Amino acid sequence: MQTIRLSGSLLAITLALATIAHSETAPTKLELRLSSSKPEVFERVEIAVAGMPTAANPFDPDLISLDLEVTAPSGKISRVPGFFARQYERKLNGQREDLDPRGEGWQLRWLAVEPGRHSLTVTASLGDQVAARGETTVVAVPGKRHGFARVDPVGKRSFKLDDGTPLFLNGLCVCWHGNRGTYDYDDWLESEQQAGINYIRIWMWHQAFGIEWDRGDKLRYRLDNAWRLDRVLAEAERRGIFVMLCLDYHGIFEVKPDYWGSNNFWTRHPYNSTNGGPCLVQNDFFTNADARKLYEKRLRYLVARYSAFPNILAWEFFNEIDNEYAYLKHDDVVAWHRDLGRHLRALDPYRHLISSSFTGGSEKPGLFALPEMDFSQYHSYNQPHPARMMAQMSDRFFEKYQKPFFVSEYGTDWRGWKPDTDPHFRALHQAIWSGAFTGAAGTGMTWWWENIHSANLYPHWSALAAFLKDSGIGRSDLRLARFEKPDESILPFGVTAPDAALVWLLDRACDWPEGAKLNNPPPVTSAKVTLSGLENGSWSVQWWNTLTGKPVANTEAKVSGSSLLLEPPPFQADIAARLRKK
Repeated sequence: MQTIRLSGSLLAITLALATIAHSETAPTKLELRLSSSKPEVFERVEIAVAGMPTAANPFDPDLISLDLEVTAPSGKISRVPGFFARQYERKLNGQREDLDPRGEGWQLRWLAVEPGRHSLTVTASLGDQVAARGETTVVAVPGKRHGFARVDPVGKRSFKLDDGTPLFLNGLCVCWHGNRGTYDYDDWLESEQQAGINYIRIWMWHQAFGIEWDRGDKLRYRLDNAWRLDRVLAEAERRGIFVMLCLDYHGIFEVKPDYWGSNNFWTRHPYNSTNGGPCLVQNDFFTNADARKLYEKRLRYLVARYSAFPNILAWEFFNEIDNEYAYLKHDDVVAWHRDLGRHLRALDPYRHLISSSFTGGSEKPGLFALPEMDFSQYHSYNQPHPARMMAQMSDRFFEKYQKPFFVSEYGTDWRGWKPDTDPHFRALHQAIWSGAFTGAAGTGMTWWWENIHSANLYPHWSALAAFLKDSGIGRSDLRLARFEKPDESILPFGVTAPDAALVWLLDRACDWPEGAKLNNPPPVTSAKVTLSGLENGSWSVQWWNTLTGKPVANTEAKVSGSSLLLEPPPFQADIAARLRKK
């Protein structure tokens, strides 16, 4: 080995050059502009970041990334990725929404989950090299916001918010907009809020909110659709409405047009090898390492952009993935949900709930048993007796998985809105009301939202919302009710706790579909049913009209031997009761 010796002057020059080189690569300062420096706990803070370096693709975190590290007053450290966005101004031209770009740049979204002073450090990186930094502090103050949705850790059947508030989902599917874009949601969400609806489901469907679905979209996300979703989520949050956000749907794997002549998007999908993607066949989406890496980058973007919306009930990976099992292998699908569920959980600083869905035509094993899936769901179309279906499915799914369950899609016919088969909307009404009395975590979430809106069928939800207010629905100790010797003319459903109960009685003659077209049914009189499992003592019983959402009778009763004989006043079609121990 040859030893090289430097003279004193040469050594000094070398050190000086090294210092200059180091100073040239030292991180520059980021400028942070916050929407609030003193937000409430659970209030989203928008942070615009100026001074970011540039890169060939702002959506590829391998090239450029923005990250926020937050140290809370408790010492807990959380991390939130940043995202590149474009702002838009919307306008309605006739019956079509047009978006005009209004600048672009880097953003962060964050919210505090505890009060006090938070230290925020923002880092911009080019590859694995830190390029810029910024710091600030935020003081979060207590407020009246309830936080994120969680699984009730005691009863496990229902959801609760961070502050312990029970969350029973009273809602429907409102999955995408039409040509009016976000203006559609302005109308729908206003009506839904007035009806007491607190939940909707949204798809990141291609023509509405999808950001990566067509040729050329690979890691080149559609910022107009992302902005639309921003606006709708914010409007839903303002109105107290939770959203299950479905990230993908089965049509991305299909090559043949469906019943409606569409939903065959695999030939256009950016992960398809014919479009420059890594997947030779559809199942490669779930097994190919490069495809998984692309999807992980998309998840990072979605978490960065949307996770700070506390009204996101859950991330739903897929809608009805088993629709495409002609191309896909179930075991690979389950393994993918396990791995990507873990990855999403690690990315998401707020740990939103995670799920996915099948059709109602199959109940494949394995998926909902995964610990990465926080709740189970079921889709029901063309099935008779919606209330009995709800009771059967709620009981079966909870027994199998010990997780919250609800029917996340419901319709009398999957082929379209067909009111001629349900002229009095009894199936709709029964699907909505039965969830609260069968141990489900929510109502049956009906499809065909545009028809429901145009027909103004919201009173079915508003009546239930009025009935459930301050009723104790979602309590950890609620159990399925036990009924003894009900009259043959009625179908009883209910949930009970030792000191409270909710009961719903359905006239068998009006059960759908047999009673669908029965006009002005005769009142049910002299009905009787015995409810078991209650504490002995004095009780109040309040009977409600389920169409008007108003009480119609108040009675007093004595419970002895843990049983109570219920004798409702005469009613048409159905009636509900709230029971409380005095």
